[in-house]
Amino acid sequence: MTSESLPPSSLSRRKAMFALADLVLLSACGGTADPNCKSNVALDSSLSSLVGNGKVATKPDTLTALPVGTAGAVQTRGYVEYVPPGYSSKCKWPVIICLHGDGEFGDGKSAAALQPFWNMCLTYEITANNWDAQKRFIVLAPQFSSYEDRSADNVNAFIQFAKANYAIDTTRIYLTAVSGGGVALGNYLNKYSGGEAAAVLPVACYVPPVSLAGVSKWKNVPVWLLCGSADTTVGVGNVMNVYNYLVTANAPVSPRVTLFTGFGHQWEVASDAYSPATNTHPFDATNGTVTLTPYGNIYDWLLQYHR
Repeated sequence: MTSESLPPSSLSRRKAMFALADLVLLSACGGTADPNCKSNVALDSSLSSLVGNGKVATKPDTLTALPVGTAGAVQTRGYVEYVPPGYSSKCKWPVIICLHGDGEFGDGKSAAALQPFWNMCLTYEITANNWDAQKRFIVLAPQFSSYEDRSADNVNAFIQFAKANYAIDTTRIYLTAVSGGGVALGNYLNKYSGGEAAAVLPVACYVPPVSLAGVSKWKNVPVWLLCGSADTTVGVGNVMNVYNYLVTANAPVSPRVTLFTGFGHQWEVASDAYSPATNTHPFDATNGTVTLTPYGNIYDWLLQYHR
């Protein structure tokens, strides 16, 4: 049944419901009621059931823990958020969804459970004010409790929650993963054939399953793989296999690989990857017959791409 065919009373209630959802979302985002700014909820009514209680994005330019329930009953996963200092002045922002490694597993039910994110990769660099100098992104890092919890559906569910509660430019949803977070990234990209990812940054991880059939499902997503050249935990060969399969699958955007010279599976790889202004570590020029990509500003690279 279309809205045009609804009886007047039902149509009025429906319009009121979406107006309320937009109001809640604008309040949550610290946004304005500019009629030219259409919330994601207004554009996609399926998101209306995911709108929380307005207690998100209340501390711009600050990494904030949001345990389960902070945003109301609709929030089933704890996470940390960052929104830019000018958050309320703009309709939509690009977002980076961070998929963590094994050291950040937790139940997400308390600020203490989310505390490891203050020492993790991109979220740590945010606290150190050592990441994107222009602060052009919303950054959200959901917490998973186990390998099994890193399912494609759970990653997708968090993305939908984020779209419903933040002023996100849905054409610029970027995913990055560190170490074991590559499992979550691979699960999502494979099941949803790239899903809503505009581009991805696997850091010190590969994206399983590493096969031509698996990688071909998401070949349309631009990818920049960054890893230590001596990483035997991830296996540089696995990283290069992802690259080679993307090339074989004729990925429309040429994949990139950067290998930091001499680094193993260690924190400094992620620190360098997410800190373009201070990255001085050398990187390999080649791997076998493959010419590697010199490190550059990953944030500028991301923003080249949208869906």
